[in-house]
Amino acid sequence: MTTSTLRRSARLVARQHSEEGLDSVLRVFTQSLKVVTIAALSVVVLATGVWAFSYAAELARPSDAGEPVMLTVFEDQTDAEIADELASQGLIKSTLLFQGQFKLSGGALIPGTYTLRKGMSVPQIVDRITGAAPAEEAPAEAALTAPESFDITIPEGWRIEQIAEEYGRLGGKGGAQAFLDAVKDIDRSQFDFLEGLPADASLEGYLFPDTYRFDANDPVVNVVTLLTNFGNKYTPEMRQRTQQMGLTIRDVVTLASLVEREAQLPEERPTIADIYLSRWEQGWRLDADPTVQYALGKPDEWWPKLSGDDLFYDSPYNTYQKDGLPPGPIANPGFASIQAVLFPDDTPYMYFVAKGDTGEHAFAVTSEEQDQNVELYQNNGG
Repeated sequence: MTTSTLRRSARLVARQHSEEGLDSVLRVFTQSLKVVTIAALSVVVLATGVWAFSYAAELARPSDAGEPVMLTVFEDQTDAEIADELASQGLIKSTLLFQGQFKLSGGALIPGTYTLRKGMSVPQIVDRITGAAPAEEAPAEAALTAPESFDITIPEGWRIEQIAEEYGRLGGKGGAQAFLDAVKDIDRSQFDFLEGLPADASLEGYLFPDTYRFDANDPVVNVVTLLTNFGNKYTPEMRQRTQQMGLTIRDVVTLASLVEREAQLPEERPTIADIYLSRWEQGWRLDADPTVQYALGKPDEWWPKLSGDDLFYDSPYNTYQKDGLPPGPIANPGFASIQAVLFPDDTPYMYFVAKGDTGEHAFAVTSEEQDQNVELYQNNGG
């Protein structure tokens, strides 16, 4: 091999080594660049994730976190209805999430009034209303002076004063007057069925008769519970029927309160409702004894027995002397009496009279028939 050939070979080998060294440097540089890029991206992603988590957490945390909210669970309510109520009060964001968590818990709704708080998690709420978690503890000093709660049964046809007296009798804080004050001062704007009601109008008729567990120390909570129950019981279908009849909810409740005080037999409610509706539609006076009793009622006798002279008592509630409906309901009617007004019997009757003390009534189409029934069942002591 010649000298020139050796030199060419040496240069070729040197070039190859040089190129290999450059490739090696480029590979190292590229790999380093990848590492730096990945690290940088990781930092960006991590920072973005932390920001997003913080932002989401801030959105999920209500500004009024910790604020107490009263929720009443009634006997026949479903988890879907409770979910809607929780959402409307701002306690949950997703009704579907609540229903899913409720089903996963395997628990059952326990009727009662619960103190929940804004910001509680869905599982916490589910645990509370299914009994898996204890209710909030009342202050120790309050527990020593009065019971935390008590059961109360409000019969159909009671007036507000009777409910107040029962609240006081069972140990409610402040007695009957505190309950009456709570009824008077309650925030009505949270109940759509009270829209349009004059500010000075009584809430008679809207304190729904039922069995409740009352808070012994807060009459306002109890009034909210009663009104909430009314709103739940007066269903969308019933509201639609009210509109179809050309009535307002107040009209229906007022008529239902008359039915409640007159009808003692369940099967007579739709007939008595039909008579009152017919009288009203035809421009007759309602001639309803309970309206006079309501006007004359006093603490020692809220529903006094009437004399003939009482029918001339001067009161806007006296439907023997005043045309049309009384100014408002005269008692708190139950569901059956409200339904009787919304779905009355179709009868020709315009009159009725009690058959003595049996609770049954005799019905009549004409005034002559009515006079005969009065003679038979009242004047002769039947």
